[in-house]
Amino acid sequence: MHGMNKYTRRIKVYHYIAFAAILAIGIFNAVTALAPVMQQRELEKNIALSFEKWWQEEGAPRFKVIGLPVNDSARAVEFEQYRERVLSSGKSFDVEERIKAKRKEFREWWEIGGGKEEYIAEHGTYPKEAHFERELYKFLKAYKDQFPRYAMAFTPKDGEYGRLLTCWFLFPSWASFILFAIFFLFAFARLSDRWGVIITLTSFFALALFGGCVVDVLTSTSFFSPYVAERYMGASIALAFLLGATAFDKEKGNITALVRGTAIFGLVLDFAVNWFVNLGIFRAVAFASLLFFALGAVAGIKMPKRRKSLSEQRNEALKTRMQRTAQRNITAERHAKTRENIDEGFSAAQKSHYDVAKICLCQAMTALLQEQPLDHETLKKTAERIVSPSLYIDVPSTQWIEWGGTAKSRGCAEAALFLLEKGLALEKDPKIARRALYTIGEIRIRYGIEPEEGKQRLEKVIELDDRDLLATQAKKLLGKAGV
Repeated sequence: MHGMNKYTRRIKVYHYIAFAAILAIGIFNAVTALAPVMQQRELEKNIALSFEKWWQEEGAPRFKVIGLPVNDSARAVEFEQYRERVLSSGKSFDVEERIKAKRKEFREWWEIGGGKEEYIAEHGTYPKEAHFERELYKFLKAYKDQFPRYAMAFTPKDGEYGRLLTCWFLFPSWASFILFAIFFLFAFARLSDRWGVIITLTSFFALALFGGCVVDVLTSTSFFSPYVAERYMGASIALAFLLGATAFDKEKGNITALVRGTAIFGLVLDFAVNWFVNLGIFRAVAFASLLFFALGAVAGIKMPKRRKSLSEQRNEALKTRMQRTAQRNITAERHAKTRENIDEGFSAAQKSHYDVAKICLCQAMTALLQEQPLDHETLKKTAERIVSPSLYIDVPSTQWIEWGGTAKSRGCAEAALFLLEKGLALEKDPKIARRALYTIGEIRIRYGIEPEEGKQRLEKVIELDDRDLLATQAKKLLGKAGV
């Protein structure tokens, strides 16, 4: 629940507005795309009911009178003819069916209804098939413009660039819309923080309008020219730009692998839907999406981040102070726990509970050596007490030496000597013992803690082996000490 509250606090008012806008676009597409389908289904249902009534009352009896068989095959043939008559009369709600009917109607008018004669009268020449196709295209266009999904879409062949204002919020398929809704909100949420809401939305709308121009140019090439008369819609190109900007930033560490992978995955999915599902002119859109993803990546790297508002700066400063306070509290708790372990360990040792003492004191010593800043006094006193011969805790020699080396690296020479001398007394391995001898001698000479004792330790190192690197280092230290 805490994680959910943290997430919802990051959602701003403009995120809700963007979600509401996406929802409104979805509803509009649903109404314009599904309303004719639902109406057509209702019409088909009524056709079936009216045919059934006609068949029972008139059709079947008529077949019997003239001696034709009354069976399912005859009924099916009559139903198809009946349905065709109804749909060809212009009652269909299926736009594509209506266009087919209009195409047939225009052909009949052209051939036997005076169409050719009218063309000859207007142009003074006999029309060829190419002229028929051109006149048919104009006729069908005027008819299709009665329907929103045709009137609002951009067709490169027509060159009606005003439709670029409306074509971007139409979508060719539900797959395209779902991908747009998911990945636009994903990109918008991130870029609005980096660039600001105004720049992000301005970029999107500019490319949503410019995308149609890009498709117009692509359909003028030989590869995409067969699709010049098809409808362009959607915002795949603008979305690709936003995803590219989301995936890349000037500072690489600002974009996680998950965010970059999600943006690239969104591009791949949208490309696949346009190329393999929507087909036609949307293959040009898919190609353009790759180019604009790359442009978006460049923009993501080059575009400076927005300046944070005064309230955001105050909130960040407050958050930083709270984190520091929390960190100080955690550090204080750890320090207190370490000292509790020290007291508990020595108390357990006095009661001869050596196993408990060992656990507590080992944990305490390790924690003391890791503290920031180092408590030199507490570390020195604890080291002096823990190496006492009267304290019977079974700690390996290597652990004492390791603690001593850490204390040396942290600058607490006295504690280091206590721990290293204890480890040296227990160590059986000659190499490890010789290294401990060197470290003890080095500390005593460098820090002036019984330097004569330190010289003896270094001389012992050389006595054991005077030809290795450790011996060379020992000789240099003795040389500096005047030996």
